[in-house]
Amino acid sequence: MKTTKNLSRKRSLPSWASVLLCAAAGMACAMAFVMAQSGYVGLSLPPAASTSYLWTALGVCFGWLLWQAWGKAGRRPGLAALGFGLLFGLVNSLGTTLFAYDTWASLGNLPGLALAVLRVLGQGLPMAAAITLVDRALQGGLLIRATAGLQGDPGTSRSIPPPAEFSQGRLIRLRTFVKAHPTLAYALLFLLAWSPYLLVFFPGTLSWDMGEMLAQYFGLREMGTWHPVFTTWVLGVCFQVGRLFHSDNLGTLLFMLMQSVVLAFSMGYAMTCLGHLRPKRWVRLTVLAFYTLIPIWGSYAQFVCKDTLYTAMVLLMTLQTLRILRDTNPMGMGGLLLYALSALLCCLLRNNGLYIALPTALLAVLFGTRGRQRLRLGGVLAGAMALALGFSGLLLPSLGIRDQQASGLYSVCFQQSARVLRDHRQEVTSEEYDAIDQVLDAVNLPTLYEPWISDPVKYTFRLFGQGAVEKAALRSYQKAWFQMLAKYPLTYLEAFVAGNSAYYAFLPKLEGATYNNQAGNRFVFEMHPQISTNLGVHTAYVMPGKLRDLTAILARGFRHIPGLSLLYCCAFYTWLLVAAGVSLGRQRRWRDLIAFVPALLSFATCLLSPVNDYFRYYLPIVAVVPILLAFAAHAGEKMPDQPK
Repeated sequence: MKTTKNLSRKRSLPSWASVLLCAAAGMACAMAFVMAQSGYVGLSLPPAASTSYLWTALGVCFGWLLWQAWGKAGRRPGLAALGFGLLFGLVNSLGTTLFAYDTWASLGNLPGLALAVLRVLGQGLPMAAAITLVDRALQGGLLIRATAGLQGDPGTSRSIPPPAEFSQGRLIRLRTFVKAHPTLAYALLFLLAWSPYLLVFFPGTLSWDMGEMLAQYFGLREMGTWHPVFTTWVLGVCFQVGRLFHSDNLGTLLFMLMQSVVLAFSMGYAMTCLGHLRPKRWVRLTVLAFYTLIPIWGSYAQFVCKDTLYTAMVLLMTLQTLRILRDTNPMGMGGLLLYALSALLCCLLRNNGLYIALPTALLAVLFGTRGRQRLRLGGVLAGAMALALGFSGLLLPSLGIRDQQASGLYSVCFQQSARVLRDHRQEVTSEEYDAIDQVLDAVNLPTLYEPWISDPVKYTFRLFGQGAVEKAALRSYQKAWFQMLAKYPLTYLEAFVAGNSAYYAFLPKLEGATYNNQAGNRFVFEMHPQISTNLGVHTAYVMPGKLRDLTAILARGFRHIPGLSLLYCCAFYTWLLVAAGVSLGRQRRWRDLIAFVPALLSFATCLLSPVNDYFRYYLPIVAVVPILLAFAAHAGEKMPDQPK
């Protein structure tokens, strides 16, 4: 009786009224996403008309979200969920508006500003509800079994019944092997699942960047730091071995197999760690299906690029960070070495890897450990970071390899200058124009500028590797850049958001030509025919072209399946991580947020990257999301030792 009275006080509306209110609010929120077709210039299919049944379906979904989050139990929105929901409404509204009309000019008048505020509120409310539901699922036992602690260690032989209890059949021996070596078993399963891609695209799809790196390795181009030198050397060694047998296909195959095995191992280790978090069966099967059946991983396993190995290292570093945060026992030497190796390779395999590995290492040592464990972990990670810094700061200059990263580091700034010249050329002073023209082709920047990719602009950089001359010109450019920032802050912000909005806003699929068809790209199945003629690399597919085309169509087709298409959307993973972070905060597990640092910093590098909505840049985040969600749901105290 008392409980009934309390519930009646808690619910301020009858259930039928709450349902109607949620339904009406859902429809209103759906209309907040409608984009006017008049004046639309976005590089996509035209937006759906406001009378389309699509918005009705979306309104029903939003109404259901609101009902489940708050209406069903008469709850009030939490401040954290509401705050991040409104943040989503703001960035999503700004990002989609800029994509659609290439300007925020409509915000310059009172009616336009009022409409924008309504759009922010309407788009933010469903996200607040979604964050609330994710938090509730993570804390409410939907993902993790309710146990007092870990019941044994499923990654060790202690969980295997004595041999006398088994028959000697093949199935039983297989089961014994899987229990004794779960990481290896999962890795073999992943390789088997990805084998159609490895075979159909045999010996592997060589990216244009890797072709350029091979040209550097074999002396056809000047060696520089535009591409990661360590990766260049590893790739070059594979091709040297291949050329011993007069086959560049063999060199491609060696690198492809190496990265596939490493990626499979890292994901096998992730599945082992997931098992120790005690997930429910449906969670483990869902994550297993994600790593095996979704075309993302088979496609990137066969794609010879800089990102597959790097993704594996970010995943391994994240997993070792989880172990540091969870394991009450000191990490063994094998685990410490794996942590140090993954952090070191993060720095060497990509030029921006240091900005992910170094902060993660510092936070893990300072706040993730204590006592002697802190000294041991700090020692191995300090050694790894010292090797990485010595490689780039001492070894490469001593070998005469010039630093060519300036145009990449200034990528966002160059885009902002190009947009100012496009939109405000008559207002730019001669001094500002000359400072830009010293480093870039100022005359052609307005026509070269593409909002979603900076390559056309940054490739006009005039001073690659010119040392003191380059530094002096960049100092003049920096001065002009800051002067123009004060004059054109909105244009600068437009250029920044236009270059990265798809990483946090739900933009439509890009349809149309961009520079080298990179912006919005998910997979690169096609070999570049010019590689063999321009870069001295001779690779060729073995399987029939029609089979490759069919496989590519099937892989890309996932993007057109309702629901599954979200798995190809960068913003979907971003806001899942936000929801998991909110849940950790509500659980007061602030220390555990260290595990999210590699993903957070990877997201930051995407914001500063030269291409918008470029999936290979975002790939490390996609890889770590399943294990981070399970970690956010698990408040236990132990993780496994090094993989078996």
